[in-house]
Amino acid sequence: MITSAMNTPSQRAATRVTPAAWEEIRVAFHRSILIDTSLASLAQNIEGCAWVLQDPEEKPSAYVDLSHAEVLERLRGRGLSPARFDDLVDILRGTLAFDESLGAMLPVSRGEPVDKLGDGVQRNLDRLEISAGFPISLCAFAPGTKNFCQEQGMKTLGEFLVFSRRASRAVIVGGEFRDVLNAIAHIDEATLARFLPFRPKSTGLHLVEALALLVRPLDLEQRVMISRNGGVLPDDLNERLRLTCAYFDKQLIQLRALHEAGMPLSRLVVSLDDLSLESAVCALLGSLFYGSAVRAPSPQTQVAEPGLAASASKSPRKSLLGSLWPWRRS
Repeated sequence: MITSAMNTPSQRAATRVTPAAWEEIRVAFHRSILIDTSLASLAQNIEGCAWVLQDPEEKPSAYVDLSHAEVLERLRGRGLSPARFDDLVDILRGTLAFDESLGAMLPVSRGEPVDKLGDGVQRNLDRLEISAGFPISLCAFAPGTKNFCQEQGMKTLGEFLVFSRRASRAVIVGGEFRDVLNAIAHIDEATLARFLPFRPKSTGLHLVEALALLVRPLDLEQRVMISRNGGVLPDDLNERLRLTCAYFDKQLIQLRALHEAGMPLSRLVVSLDDLSLESAVCALLGSLFYGSAVRAPSPQTQVAEPGLAASASKSPRKSLLGSLWPWRRS
């Protein structure tokens, strides 16, 4: 994010933006590569800014062809005070600072090798055994950050870091761009675990932690329902679950082998150190292993095993993984 000094709307009764200032900023923004990015997404990358309307049609291109008076009229028509004109200009000015950095990294976004992470960042990624190719879609970023990345063609963690690093040279970046870049630069394991399926005091990215990232945003009642219903997720999370399992397919096979060799489900998830998360992730693993609704054991009891396969055979349902794994039990 970019630091932007601005007063709150309640402190201003009218706009400070003059017609001349608006003419200058709107002409400059016509050349911006972010002209069709939503204002709400852009504002999330500028500290101190916010755009109250979440409508995807609220983007710079809807304003930069308007005169000063026409902008005020549009704001009134959307139920916004003239003070929001100041917010609009702050967002546009702050966003222009991104353009040079983002324009420089667009070839990377189109799939060229990520070779400009910097020695320190790349060295720490190697030390942590984190792949620069890890998908942004599986990171626990806020919707605004994911939307911004999607709109700009960033698909991997490496592309995200290249952009964050280059932008930080020209502007004061903040929010999740700053947090992730700093966490890797300084090896802040706790912060890494907020955004990536990273296990503190370990290396690499892990399926168990990836499943926990799916569940963590849910409230306690929703987590309990996942545990009781045998790993059935809310519909909006099923596609991310499929992508998670496709990325961690080898780990999924390894975990199932450990379980079949006698390791309780509860032992597979003990690294999470959160009972409600552990129970829900146990249920997800049981469902993925056997393609059936399996009620997770309580992590406190450390019980799982003899009845798991039997209960799976009594309550068959289609596996969430479809035919990706040939050892799926019916």
